[in-house]
Amino acid sequence: MNKSHTFALSPLMLALSMHAQAAELTNEETNTTNETDIEVIRIVESRVQRISSGATGLGLDSFDTPQSLSIIESDTINKYNLSDVNSLFKKITGINIDQTETDRTYYNARGFDITSMHVDGSGVPFGDIFVGDLDTAIYEKIEFIRGSNGLITGLGNPSGTVNFVRKRPSNDQQASVEVSLGRWSNKRAVVDVSTPLTESGSWAARAVVVHQDKNSWLDLYENNRTVFYGVVDGQINDDVTLSFGYTYQNNKSDGVTWGAVPLIYSNGTQTDFADSSSTAMDWTYWDTLNQTAFAELSWYINDNLNFTSKLTYTDYEDDSELFYTYTQTGFEQDTGLGMLGYPGKYYAEDDILIWDNSLQGTFQAWGLEHSFNLGVSLADSETLDLDSAALSGFDVMPALPGWTGTEVARPSWAAPKKEGYTDVTLNRFYGSMQLAVTDNLDLVLGASFVDYDNEGESWDVSTSTSENGASPYIGFTWEATEGLNIYASYSDIYQPQYYLNEDLQPLGSAEGRGYEMGVKKRFDDNLLVSFAVFRTEQENLYEFIKYGDGDGIDDEDYTDDFDFSIYRGVTVDSNGFELEVSGKVSEEWSIQGGFTALTMDDENGDEARTFIPRKTLKLLADYSPVWNEKLHAGMSVQWQSDMYYETGYGRITQDSYGLIGGYIQYSFDDNLSLSLNLENITGEKYLSSVRTEQAFNGSPTDYNLTVRWDF
Repeated sequence: MNKSHTFALSPLMLALSMHAQAAELTNEETNTTNETDIEVIRIVESRVQRISSGATGLGLDSFDTPQSLSIIESDTINKYNLSDVNSLFKKITGINIDQTETDRTYYNARGFDITSMHVDGSGVPFGDIFVGDLDTAIYEKIEFIRGSNGLITGLGNPSGTVNFVRKRPSNDQQASVEVSLGRWSNKRAVVDVSTPLTESGSWAARAVVVHQDKNSWLDLYENNRTVFYGVVDGQINDDVTLSFGYTYQNNKSDGVTWGAVPLIYSNGTQTDFADSSSTAMDWTYWDTLNQTAFAELSWYINDNLNFTSKLTYTDYEDDSELFYTYTQTGFEQDTGLGMLGYPGKYYAEDDILIWDNSLQGTFQAWGLEHSFNLGVSLADSETLDLDSAALSGFDVMPALPGWTGTEVARPSWAAPKKEGYTDVTLNRFYGSMQLAVTDNLDLVLGASFVDYDNEGESWDVSTSTSENGASPYIGFTWEATEGLNIYASYSDIYQPQYYLNEDLQPLGSAEGRGYEMGVKKRFDDNLLVSFAVFRTEQENLYEFIKYGDGDGIDDEDYTDDFDFSIYRGVTVDSNGFELEVSGKVSEEWSIQGGFTALTMDDENGDEARTFIPRKTLKLLADYSPVWNEKLHAGMSVQWQSDMYYETGYGRITQDSYGLIGGYIQYSFDDNLSLSLNLENITGEKYLSSVRTEQAFNGSPTDYNLTVRWDF
C-alpha cells in the first residue's frame, strides 16, 4: 500500500514555521495518486523539529529573535563531556556560576541571578539558588535566553531564562551505550534507546538511563547519581497527537560542605588552602530526589492554527545532615583557630503542578503573513521545610587546615519541627505577536498578565505576599540587507522575594527592566555573528546584611546566629555589551562562544555585586580534518576578569584567570568511538566563588575517557 506521511507541528513548534509546513503538506497531498491509500502521520515531524519557543513564544530562530540567544545541542554536550548543568553553564556566553558549597549553586547573567529554568517551555521561578547536580543526558538541547524574561515567565528578573528541551523518540530504531572512566574514580554509564511502537511509526518510545559514581578533588566528597527518563508519543487521529513521559533523578552526596573553608584571616590576609581542603564532616550528606511526570496534547486544527495543552507534575525532596563552620572573633592566621561548629538536619518537599495551554497560528493581512501565540498557564507550588535541631556538635573547632572529618561526631537530633511552608499559585495569561510591517521589518509585541499569591511562613514569621500585574514586551527586527538584522527589545518584570528585612517583614518584590539593541549577521553555512548592547535595571533587589534571631540582642552563644537571614533592598543598574559567534567558519572548523563586558552600580554610583566578573570570554572550537574523517578534536577556553568581596576583615580577591580544556575523539567505524576529555589542562588554581567569606578551590586538572557504541 502506498503511504504518504504528512507532518503536524509539535506542541512547541514556533508559529512562523506553520505556513511553510502547510505548503509542504499541500504539495504532498496534491502529488498523491490515490487518496484512499494515504496514512497521515503527523507526529513524525515533531520528533525531527521539536524546538522550544525561545524568548518570545513565537516562531523565531536565533537570527530573528530580538534578544540574545545561545543554543547548545546534544552533540556539543557529548563531545565536551558536559554531563551536568554546572559544567555546561561554565561554557556558555554571558553565564557565570557561583559554587559557594558543594551542592548549592548560584547562576547569573548580566549581573543578576537566574531564577527561571524551564523544561520544554514550562516552569516556575525556583529562587536564586539551585540544589543538587542536574544531569544533561535526557536533553536534546538547552537554550540560554539572556535579558528580560517577562513574556515567557511573568515572574523573574532581567538576567535570563534557561530552557531544557527533552529528547524525543526518533522515527527509526536507535540505541547507544556510553561508558566513561575519569579522575577521582569517576565512573559513568549512559544507555539511550529509541524505537517505533507501530509499523508506521505513528507511535514511538524513548528511554534514557544514567548511573554515575564519582569522588572529588575535595576531601571526603562523593556523589552518586541515577537518572531514568522515558517518553512515549504518538498519534490519536489525523489531527491530534499525544506525548507522555516520566523523569527520575536521584542524587546522593556524602562528605558535603555547608559553606566552605574561610577565605580571610582576622588580620585581613587572604587564606591560601590546598585544592583538597574542606570543612566537611564524614557523616554529612545531601540527597535530592526529583520526579516529574508530564503529558502533552497537540491539536492540528488547520494549516495555520495549532493548539497545545501541557500538564506537568514535579515532586522534589531534599534531605540533608550538614555541618557549618563560622567565626565570631575571626579566623587567626598564626594558630588556625577561631572557627566554631554548627550542625543542622533538614528536610524539604516541593510539589509543583503546571497546566499550560497555548494557541499558535499565522494569518494574512495587508498582503503579508503574521504570527501569534496566546496562552494560559496555571501553576501551584507547595513547599514544606522541616528542621531537626542538633543536640550536640556546637564545638570550638581545632586548627585549620588539617581536619580529617572526624573532629565532630554525628549529633543526636531532636524530633523534626515544621519551620517553614509556602503555598504559591501563579496564574498567567500571555500573548505575543509578530507583525510584518514590510518584507524586511517585523514588530514583536506581547504581554504577560500575572496573578501571584503566596501564603507562607518561615520560623514563625509570615512571608505571605500577593501580586498581580503585567509585563509588556516590545521589539523589532529589521533586515537592513540580506543576512543582516538590526534589532531592539524592551521588557519589564518583577520578582516576589521571600526575604525578610530588619523588621522581620517580607522585603517585597524586586522590579526590573531590560533594554537591548544589537545586530546579527548570518553568513554562509549558517555562521551567525551577533553584537548586543544592554541595560538592566533592578529596584529593591535583596542584599544580605546579617544573621539574627529577631530579638535585637547579640547573644554570646550560637542561638543568635542563624535563625534568620536579614536583607535590605537595593537599586542596581547593569550596562554592557556582548559579542557572540556560532557556526562553521571553514570546512574543518566550527566555533561557538562570545565575550561579555558589563558595569554594575548601586543608587550611590558605587560598584555593586563585585563578586561577579565584569568581563568573561567563553569559546568552544571544533576541528574535523578533511584528511581523516575518523578524527575529531575540540578546545574550550574560559576566561574571566578579577572580582572581589568586601568583608569586616578586609577584601577577598580572585584575580583574573583562564581555563583551557578540550577533547580528541576517534571513530573506529560508524558505530564505535573513543574520546579523551581534559579540563583545566594547565592546572590553574582559582576560587569557586567570592560571593561570601567562604568558598573552595575549583577543580584542578581533570580527565575522562569515554567509549561510545551506537547500534
